[in-house]
Formats: sequence, structure tokens, C-alpha cells
Amino acid sequence: MKRIFTLTFIGALLSALSGNAQIFWVENFGTCSTSGAVGSYTGPNGTWTESVTTGGTYSNSWYVSGLERGHITGACGDDCSTGTGAGLEATLHLGPSSALGGDAGATYYAGGISAFVATTDKRAESPVINCTGKTGITLSFYYIENGDGTLDDGTVYYYDGTTWAPLTNPAKTSVCSGTPPQGLWDHVSVSLPASANNNPNVKIGFRWVNNDDATGTDPSFAIDSMSLSSSSTSTGITASFTMSDTAVCQDSCITFTSTSTGTIDSITWKIPGITIATPHAASITACFPSAGFYTVHLYAYHGTSADSTTHTIHVRNSPHPVVTQSGHILTVTGTYLSYQWYKTGVIIAGATNNSYTYTSPGAYTVVVDSGGCKGTSAAVNYNLGVAEISDSGTRFSIAQSGSNEFILYSSLTLSANLNVSVFDATGRQILNEQWQGGSDKKQISIDGLSIGLYIIRLANATTATVLKFQKQ
Repeated sequence: MKRIFTLTFIGALLSALSGNAQIFWVENFGTCSTSGAVGSYTGPNGTWTESVTTGGTYSNSWYVSGLERGHITGACGDDCSTGTGAGLEATLHLGPSSALGGDAGATYYAGGISAFVATTDKRAESPVINCTGKTGITLSFYYIENGDGTLDDGTVYYYDGTTWAPLTNPAKTSVCSGTPPQGLWDHVSVSLPASANNNPNVKIGFRWVNNDDATGTDPSFAIDSMSLSSSSTSTGITASFTMSDTAVCQDSCITFTSTSTGTIDSITWKIPGITIATPHAASITACFPSAGFYTVHLYAYHGTSADSTTHTIHVRNSPHPVVTQSGHILTVTGTYLSYQWYKTGVIIAGATNNSYTYTSPGAYTVVVDSGGCKGTSAAVNYNLGVAEISDSGTRFSIAQSGSNEFILYSSLTLSANLNVSVFDATGRQILNEQWQGGSDKKQISIDGLSIGLYIIRLANATTATVLKFQKQ
């Protein structure tokens, strides 16, 4: 019995054709939340169905879900829950029958047990595609496929309104290293027969067959980001758009503006994974909180005619620097190309190293550059002064941490205990604690204290000093 489960992967990255306004039909198979047998999937073009020629008791079935995540050429398979990096949304894929647990991504049961017959011949069929006004039509999609030669195999079919016929048999894709094995995504473009020209009743089908000999290698067959494009169109409209920026970083926003031509009744923007507040406006602003690859789709409509174009953008990771503190020294965790420190929003001239030694109170931040994308740390707040115990030369500072404590910092590790006394603005002592020798910081709870000014007195056996502290 073959392995039932492999890691899977999901996607909706449209074929990156050159934005020449020739794409007229797309199918991305929904988002990561899409889940179910193919017959339950209804996309923007209509409902997909499954045609069964042969199906054993435990035959494999077609699914649409995020358990197999789609990718562009050269990426290894994964799924929505485990995948990282560039990859988008759900796919159409062949998986185990519901009797063996159901959808597990692009993995299949190859049989070999007499009580669990796996023989399969099933075709996932698109809704009707209206190709009126289109000629020289090309089908494109991304896919992974393995199996066992022509015995366990995926093929592509074409329906002209009357008859289904084979269109192409894609080559088996490579297998990435790892256990279980993952498929290496590839791309197919194939011309439809001349009978598709101006044909309002076209369909595309994906057929999977396997015997019951227990031999075969995952992945099975997964498809994503289908598109149909035409070398000529009679719509009279051309979809196009411009972008305010092409170098996009995480957490940034860019503007897309339609430059479509012709008599246009309406337009629609779609960016899988991003919510667009005004999807029918001539110009939109989209923000990208996460890094990855995003495909921007623009659809232009006139009557029953439509045209579309796409552009895929790479949103790069922005750094999120973390600052640590030791005594008076602030240090950035990690390595970046450049650093710039700020105090209360004002640039500190010459403070361009990965660490900075502060000498006065304020809110300190650092801006780092990871190589094209910049990020700012959270503010590190230091309050009201630096004090020194004269006989040891040890300097002290204080910072509020959250709303319930402050932290005392020592420039040197204490060699002996210090007494810490806290007084309110009237001179009333409200806290008295010991700061143990051998450490360079002490946390003191201020939970329950009112907002306002406090005096902290630090004393050893021979001398004392004070700090002022403003609870915020």
C-alpha cells in the first residue's frame, strides 16, 4: 500500500504573461480556506465537476483545497499550513478517496491490496468557457506531476462543445529532496485546436488514471493558475495599468491606476491574499503586510466583452530590529547593512553603528536597512537622568518597563548590596528593597503607584545617590 499523506501545497499565482491584454479567462482555484471535492468547488467562472470513467472502491478523487499550495516554476511543493516564502492559495489536485481519509494534497493511493481496489480514471472538468471573439487561443497553467509512466498518469483534455479529446500529456516534473518527496513546480503552455476559435462552449479537463499495482511515486497531479489567452480579440477594449512603485517592501502600500483603453463600462481589481476596499475604482491603493509574491489582476468590461491583464510583484521582507540593553549600551540583535539611531524621533549624528551608548534620558530607536527594505525598532525609553556613586564610579539609570515596573541599570556589576528606597513627591517613603551584589540590573514593581514624579535613593555602606523617575 502506497503512502497516503504527503505535504501539500496551494496557490493562486497567475501565469505571468507579458501584460499584453490578451488574457481573457483565469482560474486560480480559490484561497487557502477553499476545501472540498472538486464537485463542491464553484469559482469565479462557475462550478467544476468530476467525470468518472473507472473508479474502484478506493479510487482516488479530485479536490480543490489549500492542502496543495501552488507555485511558479522551480519551487518545491508545500501546503498552506506549513509553506513559507513565495506561494499563493489553493490548487486542483488528485488525492486519496474519502474512504482512506480524503484530501491529503497531491498524493495518491496506488493500490496493491485486494480488498482496497485503487483503479482510477477520473477527469476534473471546468465550467463552460466562452471563447466568442477569440482566436489563436493558448492554455497556460502551473503544475506538478509524477506517478508511474503512462500507467499512473495525468493528461489534459479539451472539449469543443460536443466531444472531449486529448490536448497534451505534460512531462513528469522533478521531485525535490525530502521525506515525503515534494514535486518541483513547472509550467505548460499549449495551443487549443482551431475549433476553439469563436466557440462559446469550450471546456478544459484534467484526467488522472492509475492501475492497482502498488507502484508509483508522489506527487500525483496538481494544477494552478490556469489562463486562456488570445492572439486576437474583438472586444474593442484593452486592459492595462501602472504602479506607483516597483520595489515593494513588507508593510508598504502602492497605488495601481487603470490605463485601460476603449469604451469601458466597468473595471475590477483582484489581488489574491489582499483585501481591496474599492475594487471597481480607477485607482486603488493596496498595502502588503506580509512578504511574498502577489499577482495583481485588472479586468475591464464592455457589455458582454471583457479583457484582462496581470502583473506579479515581489514584496520583500522588511526587517523588524530588536534592541537589547546592557548598562548604558543599546545593541541591535542581528546583522544589517546600515544603522541609524534616533532620540525622540531626532536623528543622532554619527550614531550609525549596531550599538549606541546613551548619556541622557529619552526615547531611543534605530532604523536598519536589510538591503533595500528598512525597518524601525520599538522605542526604548530611559527616564530622568543618570546618577553615580562617587566612591566606586558606578553609574545608574532607570527606565520604565510596561506600566507595572521600572528597571534600574548599573554600568558595572555590583560588588556589594545596595539599598533602594523610593519616595513620592511629598517625601514619603513608599518602597525599600535590596539590590543584591553580583548583578547589573534590578526590576522593581510600581503596580499600584499613581502617575507622577518619584525619587529613588541608592545607598551603599559609604555613600548614596538619587535618581528622579516619572511614572507614565
